[in-house]
Order: sequence, then structure tokens, then C-alpha cells
Amino acid sequence: MTNGKNQIKPPEELNQAEKEKFLSKPELIPGNFSPCKFTIFLLTELANQGLPTPKTQQFAIEEKNMSGNSVHIKRLLETKQCQGGHLSDANLSRLKLSGANLTGANLSFANLNGTDLSGANLSGADMSFANLVSANLANADLSGVDSKGINFFDANLSGAELSGADLGFANLVNANLVNTNLSGADLVGANLVGANLSGANLSGADLGGANLGSVKLVGANLLNADLRDVRLVGGDLTDADLRDADLRDVNLLNANLSGANLNGANLSGANLSGVNLSGTNMENAIGLYMDNPIELRRTEPRKSSVTQSVLSYMSLPQASGPSSAPQNSTSLNGTLPRLG
Repeated sequence: MTNGKNQIKPPEELNQAEKEKFLSKPELIPGNFSPCKFTIFLLTELANQGLPTPKTQQFAIEEKNMSGNSVHIKRLLETKQCQGGHLSDANLSRLKLSGANLTGANLSFANLNGTDLSGANLSGADMSFANLVSANLANADLSGVDSKGINFFDANLSGAELSGADLGFANLVNANLVNTNLSGADLVGANLVGANLSGANLSGADLGGANLGSVKLVGANLLNADLRDVRLVGGDLTDADLRDADLRDVNLLNANLSGANLNGANLSGANLSGVNLSGTNMENAIGLYMDNPIELRRTEPRKSSVTQSVLSYMSLPQASGPSSAPQNSTSLNGTLPRLG
């Protein structure tokens, strides 16, 4: 491998015996050569000479697997068609791939930082742990994708189709999810701090343990959604549909629920301190236990001797003095105790 001056002999100057020696013992390949490129070069040389060996066949398989990724990337760049393609670990950052067809593709751990995938079809793709920071996926189809652990920080997903998607422990901080369809999606443990989900469809979605601090859910559909142990501190849920939602142990500190529909929702153990409940529908809501009940609406004067411990709805408390606040006014203070 070296000449008389102790310099490394270039691989093209190796004779046949030396080539076969290094193929059979790749650990002897000098450190200043890429073992993979070096062996591929030797394979090509031996193949040209018609001298395949068992070791050569093994490297040929490795070469095929390695080149397959490159072939798929090339096909994607040239045609925007890569259905079922192997793009794991690929660097596709800041590319223009709007309208691309990547159905069923393997994009796990891929780098798509700042990539334009607007209108792309990624249904059924494996995007687990991929990096899509600041990526544009507006109106893209991501239905049924496996995207657990994905990084969607500051990404644009407005109008995207994510029904049934696995977004467990995903990073969606500051993401734009306006009018996005997340029905039946798995968002367990996801981080959605500062995200905008106004008008989004989250019916039947599982958000257990997710962080939705300062999130915007104006007019969002959360029918039958699982929001157990969710942190919604400072969230804006104005006019949101929370019918039959599971809100057990949810933290709604200083949240805005004005005009929201909580008919049949389970609020056992929820923290409603400082919540704006103006115009909120709490009919048939479950788990509102208080020593001094307050109600949203009242049709007759309160009886001074009545003590009620279980509420099916909540409204403004009666004031004792002439400066009583007007009906249908603002907030509720205090943490509601858990169900016994």
C-alpha cells in the first residue's frame, strides 16, 4: 500500500492481489481513505476484471443500499416523485418541493429545515424524529404519518391534513396550525406552546399530558378530545367546541373560554383559576364540586339558606351589596377540587 518513500499508494495503483487483500480485510484500509469509497472503487475494478469474490458480493450489497438513498434523492429532485422512497437521514433542507409526492416514504431523521413542502402528499410516510424547523407544509397531506418526536418548531402547517397522525412528543412550538385537520391524531406529550390552532379540527384527538400554554384555539373543534393533564395556561379557547371533552386535571389558569361550549365535558380536578367564562355553555358539565357554588345564569333570586355542593353549570355569583356586577360577566377564581 506504500511506496519506497513511505507514502500511501493511490488505490488505482494497486495490483490485483493488493485489491483482493484489502477487500478481504477492510480493517487494513488506511485511515486517510474513506473505507466505503475505497471498497466501492476496488469492487468496480474487480468487477471490470470479472473477478467476483464472496467478500466482493457483501460489499456490493452495501454499495447498493448506499446508492439507493442517492438514487431516490435524485429522483425526488428531478421529478418530485418519490413514493415509498428511502430518504432516511437525507439532507433536504431549504429545497423547493411543493406539490411533491412522498406517500409512504421513509423520512425518519431527515433534515428538512426550511424546506417548502406546501401541497405535498406525505400520507403514510415515516417522519419520526425528522427536522422540519420553519418548514412550509401549508395544505400538505400528512394523514396517517408516523411523526413521533418530529420537530415542527415555527413550521407552517395551516390547512394541512393530519388526521390520524402520530405526533407523540412532537415539538410544535409556535407552529401555524390554523384550520388544520388533526382529528383522531395522537399528540400525547407534544409541546404546542404558542401554537395557533384557531379553526383546527381536533375532534377525538388525544392530547394527554401535552403543553398548550398560550395556545390559540379560537373556534377550534375539540369534540370528544382527550385533554387529561393538559397545560392550557393562558390559552385562548374563545368559541371553542369542547362538548364531551375529557378535561380531567387540566390546567386552565387564566385561560379564555368565553363563548365556548363545554356541554357534557368532564372537568373533574380542573384548575379554573382566573378563567374567563363569559357566555360559556357549561350545561351537563361533570365534576364541578364547590363549597360556595357560582353559576353562569340565574332566573330567580338566590335563597340564602341554600347550600349546593354539586353543579351541572356555573354562573356569576350573587353580590351582597348594590354594586353587584352585571350578569354574564367574566371570570372564575379558585381551583376546583377533584372528585372524591
